[in-house]
Amino acid sequence: MLLLALFALHSTFQAQVWLELGAKGMMGMTGFYNKNIVDDSRHDTQFGLGLSVGGVAAINFGENHGLNFEVLSATHHQSMSYRGDDGINNTVNIEWKSTDAYLMYRWYRNNGAFVEVGPKITYINEAQQSFGTDWAKVSDKYASRYTSAAFGVGGFVTTSQVVVIKTGIRAEYALTDLISDEGQMEGYPAYYTTFDSYRETRPFRAGFYLEVTFGVGGIAKSMCGSRGMIWGTGYN
Repeated sequence: MLLLALFALHSTFQAQVWLELGAKGMMGMTGFYNKNIVDDSRHDTQFGLGLSVGGVAAINFGENHGLNFEVLSATHHQSMSYRGDDGINNTVNIEWKSTDAYLMYRWYRNNGAFVEVGPKITYINEAQQSFGTDWAKVSDKYASRYTSAAFGVGGFVTTSQVVVIKTGIRAEYALTDLISDEGQMEGYPAYYTTFDSYRETRPFRAGFYLEVTFGVGGIAKSMCGSRGMIWGTGYN
């Protein structure tokens, strides 16, 4: 194992290292999982729509390995309905805005397809929640940040010595709780009812993204232009 690790490290240092900079946009389904709410017959949940926009820096090691650093401004949404003892259905909406930081390892195939995996840290900038028609800011009830694991697949749509366009799908699931210590004591996100015990709230996200990057330097432009695509061939 040690010999294999040393060989892989040596191969990485021997490979050409090159940089891409660009922009990224993501759109897809958002929500959270809370076992108390899922198991409660009084609750019905609906997924929300989330958007993310920001920048990306990709450090590539040869043709098959890369690290993506991404910082995206994101929105998240979860909707629920709660049927109280009076039989009336009340709509519950939770929305939070965040800055999401990703570090994704990518493995590229010669045909332009790739897989990616890595961590994400979400920094919550603002949170608000409604019960019926009443909205309130609840940032102090929600954690200031949480950590997720992300996995995705994608490929190159077009490549040239000027620009590279990539597309893919990505799924994420939180490894830590969305709710702050104060929010836990007050029963969030379902503060309007009670459960026998506390259960963590884990956000998730799944969606489609589009990434546009530009090679920095002569080596980068040459490498970008020579890559294959999921449809057709490379620039050559």
